[in-house]
Amino acid sequence: MPRISLLLFIIALPLYAWGNSLSQMQTELKNGRYQQAIDIGQALLANQADDTQVLFLTALALQKNQQLDQAQIYYQQIMQLHPDLPEPRNNLAIIFLQKGKHDQAVDLLIESLNTHPAYATAWQNLSNLYKGLASEAYRKALSEDNNASSVIDSIQLSELTRIHSLPEPVITITRIPSPPVATASVEVEPPTVTASQPAPAQPQDTQQIEQTLIQTVKDWADHWSSKNFDAYIDAYTDSYKGKLISHRAWVEYRRPRILRPGLLQVDLANIQIKSRNANRAIIDFDQSYQSATYRDKIRKRINLILTDEGWKISRERTLAVL
Repeated sequence: MPRISLLLFIIALPLYAWGNSLSQMQTELKNGRYQQAIDIGQALLANQADDTQVLFLTALALQKNQQLDQAQIYYQQIMQLHPDLPEPRNNLAIIFLQKGKHDQAVDLLIESLNTHPAYATAWQNLSNLYKGLASEAYRKALSEDNNASSVIDSIQLSELTRIHSLPEPVITITRIPSPPVATASVEVEPPTVTASQPAPAQPQDTQQIEQTLIQTVKDWADHWSSKNFDAYIDAYTDSYKGKLISHRAWVEYRRPRILRPGLLQVDLANIQIKSRNANRAIIDFDQSYQSATYRDKIRKRINLILTDEGWKISRERTLAVL
């Protein structure tokens, strides 16, 4: 059936026939007829553009048909509609691996693990891939061989073909996909001191700055635990947006998750200042999260910048699941 005729046919479908078209799309995918599945999916989406299951199957058909850029657009659309779903992140990570964007793949897979940890299949696949990508051996090998296909072949991760977790999970951990910018301590040569010219006093010594940075991180965790939403948000820069389109969208996304009734406890340990200079710092720590329905422990990294209002979080990412 020509594409235009197929589109007109599906638009005219009554509601009871919609499910049959979706079933036919799944059959085409299973039998490797990816272009036919794409045609059905795009025709269905012309009538209902935000149908998550159709979006996902269409993206998967495009991915299997090696139309990676278009598949990426569909997966990202699903992630905007349902930020807590692990499956689109899992499949999009494979696309990034195929494109050689290894750091972005790592970030997506870690997010996928954290959004729905009870999904056993995703956990097994993603944790295996994460171990392969995050290990020092991988990073060393990558510096010698930047061939994405060799990495993918060694891990052999299969795409997820169905959204099992469409209802919103109870826990989300926000991370930044891009890697943190390494900063180095700035060494300033002190001025020459003579008998008639005492050395100028420094406004803050190193110990004071480090104490301030550590206290900033502890205060952020305390605000999160006490559900002091305004103070929690104020710990971030005004431009922080996580993986969403704007800072305001991120704020509204976090609001119900912070203010959800019930237990909320965030504890930090093993806080380490990895690097800093006059106005930037990178801090790693172990974060233990507990709510009434979920708990986890991760190694996290945050980037802070010094603003007129003090130190603020500009980036945040998970380094490992502990």
